Amino acid sequence: MLKFAVYDHGQRPGDWPLRNAYLVGADGNPVRAEISYDRDGDEPVILCDKREAGTAALVLQHGCGDLGEVTLQTCLLPESNDPYILQLELARHRLMTLYTRLEEWSMFDLDPDHTVPKRANKAREHFIAALCAQKDDPARAAELGQECLTTALDGSEELALAHSELLLNRRRETSALPNRPFGVGLSPETADARVRGPVASSFDFMQLSIPWRLLCPEENDYDWSAVDPWMEWAAQSKVPVVAGPIIGFDPQNLPDWLYIWEHDYDTVRDVIYEHLERVVERYGPVVDGWNVLSGLHVNNHFTFNFEQLVDLSRMVLMLTRKLDPSCKTLVEVRQPFGEYYAANQRSIPPLIYADLLAQSGVPFDGFLLRLPMGQAVQGQFTRDLMQLSCLLEEYAIFGKPLHLSVAAPSAPVTSVMIADPKDDQPVDPSCGHWRRPWSPVVQSHWLEAVCQIAMSKPFVESVVWQDFMDHPQIELPMSGLVNESLQVKESLHRLIGFRRSLLGLDEEKPAPPNRNANSDSGNHQPVGAGA
Repeated sequence: MLKFAVYDHGQRPGDWPLRNAYLVGADGNPVRAEISYDRDGDEPVILCDKREAGTAALVLQHGCGDLGEVTLQTCLLPESNDPYILQLELARHRLMTLYTRLEEWSMFDLDPDHTVPKRANKAREHFIAALCAQKDDPARAAELGQECLTTALDGSEELALAHSELLLNRRRETSALPNRPFGVGLSPETADARVRGPVASSFDFMQLSIPWRLLCPEENDYDWSAVDPWMEWAAQSKVPVVAGPIIGFDPQNLPDWLYIWEHDYDTVRDVIYEHLERVVERYGPVVDGWNVLSGLHVNNHFTFNFEQLVDLSRMVLMLTRKLDPSCKTLVEVRQPFGEYYAANQRSIPPLIYADLLAQSGVPFDGFLLRLPMGQAVQGQFTRDLMQLSCLLEEYAIFGKPLHLSVAAPSAPVTSVMIADPKDDQPVDPSCGHWRRPWSPVVQSHWLEAVCQIAMSKPFVESVVWQDFMDHPQIELPMSGLVNESLQVKESLHRLIGFRRSLLGLDEEKPAPPNRNANSDSGNHQPVGAGA
């Protein structure tokens, strides 16, 4: 069992919220464990009762002052009767990450006056002082550990940005940038046709969702009326389209009638085969790329075993290639940090799933990582920039191009209460935040930073913002680039500016919609008004 003592202003708090808390093992995959905050006794601690032997690291959401509240982890730790100091162990791991990346990225030659070496040196001093104090004055050690953590986190994010700037310049100089780097997502059942002009003029392609539940709300009763107009417009306007996911294993995609066979793999496989065949044959002539499969590895809604999950993945990829051999095929990886695996052993950790597909010999053209952040649901808790950079590099070993789908809200998602299916009670809606609570300004800065880091990686081919406009059915509320009244958010200005700067294009305004829109906020402008 692992134990962690926590301190708040030198005192043991009576309560300590455990948000997005789980353990990871030596292989980097989550492990099953019961994590709780034990308030009994004079010295309450975080208890981690794991089911497996060996070292493990604790992952949880933690506040870091002006740097925000993000999900962080400790180093791998052996079991001990004495509690570890949480802040000190979080600082140990972040300081280790900072120095490891300085070495791996050959960034030790930064100017001494640069922010990164200054932060690294200061964090090291705090850490040494915390180690000296941990035995005699653990409260002081926790305070110094927190200072080390905040400083090291700041330094690591600055390092990720400095490294990305270096690599991005290299991609520009060697003409290694992709032809179509930036796309935007649209939902055909909710998107306003008046956004077509801005989408066509300001982005390189459109990612059009085609949820199964929309196309076939009743068994064997297909309705193409929502998707057909968008496909026809894309063909006429010569807007490249990435469509999908065709098969998405999440509530937003699966039709309700499919759950009748949730325990019958053979029937589900046959139904999936038929649906995929219909969709690809209908839209194949228009679509440039298929997001074929999404979220199968999470396996939250069916009781499929490991072999069935792999078999189904092979089947849908091979069938898509057979039906549309000239089209790009992508596999979407949801929740790429793998939190779900700690609670669902029928699932497959994301990196293992990616490796299985890459080594299987099944033809496909790349992975699409889906990374929405800013909502207190599994897979959407806030992470820092260094974690995102490291995550992308983990997929480089598979030799497949990488595509990224990202989103963040323009306001805190506190009004959305998420019901716990076990006891039907509202749960803590806090998902963390990056630097400051989510706002239009924070959303725009986060977007630019993530785009810079992603496009600096030589194996990343595109970045997609998940939803162009807010709508009631959106996966991450308030994460659109324009609101429901078609008022432009600052993030759209920043994304268009970053794209044009990256590609060396002249400044150009997106086409305005066919209406006069009045601004409803000081943070918004009508679509096309200087974006």
